[in-house]
Amino acid sequence: MAHETAGRAARAAWGALGALLLAWTVFEAAEHTGLTVPLAALGLLVPWLAARAPVRPAVRRAVSRVRTPLAVMVVCSLVPGPADNTAAPFTFGMAWLTHLALRRALARDRS
Repeated sequence: MAHETAGRAARAAWGALGALLLAWTVFEAAEHTGLTVPLAALGLLVPWLAARAPVRPAVRRAVSRVRTPLAVMVVCSLVPGPADNTAAPFTFGMAWLTHLALRRALARDRS
């Protein structure tokens, strides 16, 4: 019983994070436009495409881990210069993380 409650709480937390990230992704895409918009759409599709691509299981696992898109976002944040230079890849990573968070909220991923 306690395990089920913890599972529901974790899914609710992932759902809240996913909703926040989705709103932030849309905001960033609308704010910066240009390449940010298609990269945001691609970021949302990366885990889905990787699950259907003929790639090694290690690649699928790397794509499904939260730390991979988070690393993309951190690297983009650390690059010096104007934010417009890194907005598109940052939004790509954020959209990817959005997908992973929402997938966990829907209990479609247990990693």
